[in-house]
Amino acid sequence: MKKVFAPLVLVAVVFTGCNTQSSTSKGKDGQELKLSTPKSVKIAQDGTQEFKVTITRTKFDEPVDIKFEKLPAGVTVDPADSKIDKGVTDRTYTLKATDKADRAKATFKVTAKSGSMEDSHNVDIEITEKGTKSTSGSSPLPKEEDLVKNREALNTTVKAKMTEIDASMATLRERAKTADAKAKVELNKSIENLDKQRQTLNADLQKAQTTTAEQWGAFSTRVNNAVNDLHRGASEAVERFKK
Repeated sequence: MKKVFAPLVLVAVVFTGCNTQSSTSKGKDGQELKLSTPKSVKIAQDGTQEFKVTITRTKFDEPVDIKFEKLPAGVTVDPADSKIDKGVTDRTYTLKATDKADRAKATFKVTAKSGSMEDSHNVDIEITEKGTKSTSGSSPLPKEEDLVKNREALNTTVKAKMTEIDASMATLRERAKTADAKAKVELNKSIENLDKQRQTLNADLQKAQTTTAEQWGAFSTRVNNAVNDLHRGASEAVERFKK
């Protein structure tokens, strides 16, 4: 049966705070997707800068696709295309500029999409001379005394995700025991890949206690992205290999 979606309605952008923009798209049956991003970001040549994307869901809890487009030459984002998982409301990305990136002002596009709902923001970006401090709507670097709290918060987040990941992995291993020959091969390959991802994540987590305030932003982004990717991969594998 052909699916019929309610017309997409975009609500005018509402600016909140000194460097935040928000807007909402409406879908069927009262569903709404609100997207919030910084309005502008500044990054130095050969530098990095965190960029936080926040979404608010109304009457749905599905994953939201996030896409970056029209980044200026010499600037990339990690991860380039990704999802904000079910139950998750934000994700921090890392913008990276090469030492050859042109010193200039430009605009790039951030899009959030789920089902019939899609919303985009244009974000101003300024590339400055190498060595200039990068800025955005992100929080300033944590003080040394705040690192303990940040480490505890990251540990709590990762622990909650890992509990769900472990449950999914246990389910996959049980299904592999009774699967037919073809499915068993595919299951074991998925389990092996997920185990490798977990080993890499565990190795990163071991560095939490020695990560400095200056390194914390990029470190926590990498760990959060890794655990979200692993969580999504395990959940998708369970869904794919349903009996």
